Amino acid sequence: MDTPINAKAALLEALLSGDGYGLELIERVRDRTKGRISLGTYSVYPALRSLEAEGLLESYDGEPLPERGGRPRRYYRITGAGRRVAYETRNAIKGLFALPGVTPGRA
Repeated sequence: MDTPINAKAALLEALLSGDGYGLELIERVRDRTKGRISLGTYSVYPALRSLEAEGLLESYDGEPLPERGGRPRRYYRITGAGRRVAYETRNAIKGLFALPGVTPGRA
């Protein structure tokens, strides 16, 4: 069964612990969810651009790296607005499991 968490929510959650670049964030999400959420680059980079356009994160270039042909990595940092959205999403997800009339483990 697919998880109801989208790429944007997962990325904001991952960025709460610090700045990161795309592939690092993919690994961070996978590690922290013990593999239950595995994001692909096809969804991560558009989500990061969208989150930046919404003002929920900002990006900056790191140091140029020889292994990248002298190009820097693009890093992402969560903004105050992004933190608020991440915490709201976290609380909403927790709240899903406290719905009246729902018994965990039963459909």
